[in-house]
Amino acid sequence: MADSPSPPESLFAPGENCHAVADFSRFALLIDGAAYFAALQTALSQARRRIVILGWDFNSQIQLRPEHGDTSPALGDYLRALIEAKPALEIHLLVWRNSIFYGANVDLPLPLTPRWSDHPRIHFKLDDAHPWGACHHQKIVCIDDSLAFTGGVDLTQGRWDTPDHRPEHPLRVKGGGEPYRPVHDVQAMVDGTAAQVIMDIAAKRWEAAGGEPLAPLAPMTAPWPHHVAPLLTDHATAIARTLPAYEAQGEVAEIRNLNQDLLLAAERSIYIESQYFAVPEIAEILAWHLGRHDGPDVVLVVNVESNGLLEQYVMANNRDRMFALLRHADKYGRLRTYHPVSCLEPECQIKTHSKLMIVDDRYLRIGSSNFNSRSLGLDTECDLALEGSTDEARKAIARTQALLLGEHLGIPPAKFAATLARSGSLIDAIETFNQADRRKERRLTPYPDLPPETELSLAPGSSLLDPDRPIDLKYLWDKLASPSP
Repeated sequence: MADSPSPPESLFAPGENCHAVADFSRFALLIDGAAYFAALQTALSQARRRIVILGWDFNSQIQLRPEHGDTSPALGDYLRALIEAKPALEIHLLVWRNSIFYGANVDLPLPLTPRWSDHPRIHFKLDDAHPWGACHHQKIVCIDDSLAFTGGVDLTQGRWDTPDHRPEHPLRVKGGGEPYRPVHDVQAMVDGTAAQVIMDIAAKRWEAAGGEPLAPLAPMTAPWPHHVAPLLTDHATAIARTLPAYEAQGEVAEIRNLNQDLLLAAERSIYIESQYFAVPEIAEILAWHLGRHDGPDVVLVVNVESNGLLEQYVMANNRDRMFALLRHADKYGRLRTYHPVSCLEPECQIKTHSKLMIVDDRYLRIGSSNFNSRSLGLDTECDLALEGSTDEARKAIARTQALLLGEHLGIPPAKFAATLARSGSLIDAIETFNQADRRKERRLTPYPDLPPETELSLAPGSSLLDPDRPIDLKYLWDKLASPSP
């Protein structure tokens, strides 16, 4: 009898491009803040022993379900009610300390001020256990060590939105009633051993920031939200991190390595959604692909507008320089750079806050890390990745791409999937719907043209304003001695 073919070797390598590869029973993708917040509230309501929340920012005054009106309590009040209703429940909340300056965190640790978190079983900490200039950027929620959420969405204002991304929405307002523009984001939800691994990452971060050790809980049924259908079942996910060198902690650059390995493995298409695009090594890999006659389509969905002068100078400036380099490398017309809009006259740009990459129908990476240098070596990050090692997994990855592009193009996901199957080209499928009806409001708008660049040069000072490792005397010496900015 002939030997049966061996399964393909996995790209995931624990200790190199990921922390671990862990099994799950269910995995779901929650697209946009409204879907995530609804799933989260349902899961929180089922918590029995422990809730752990880690974030770059946190705002206790937001409503998870604003569509429910006055019956939807503020998040802090909701967590307080859970604690008081469940005597065995503990809540641990860790937020980057400087969120009180850069974010919308209103929970200042002021003495003699009554707060929702003033309860012996609510443990609230501000995380300052970082090198100078770094931040905690993971967006993780773990419930009973059996269900975990991670991705791009913090529990703060300015994150809630629905998939239609209407130019104006009465519920899309900040705490003072100020409206904010549509925002697109993605969060993953997973159970099983994968959730336990993410909980271990969260527990180690909690302890590194000065919290008491969190012992593992006895196994219990995951509080999976009843209304959320899994995207994929009985599979495994790679879990990758960025951790900066700090005190006894050595540098962990799993996400940097994972990004490179995923991109180098591309055969037919690379689809990226990112708030930023400012990593030279990523641009160089994409340029290499674009210079090959049989390389993949490359589709980048990014923001156009920036928040503030510093972000404009560093992130937007370097994004433009990298896009120009890619245009020069695009010998075969396989590059498209877009930004999503929900209205044309006047144009209403949708803020892209997601951090996601799809390679062919073989790999999906989602998490908190941006395509900027600090996400690869300075800030704390946590990403998940799926490998299409089974037919079911490949279908799930392809379905994810169809869901995302169907949303951006204002069409049913099945319609996009069918068009892609016929054309075989990701770019052709997108352009079919972008050009089919010029009156259609929802679309992916081409990024403004830029003169092509033959060499990649970063904005002066980029290595200090978007560093890829902690800034110390050695780092400063290396950068001053290097001819690059």
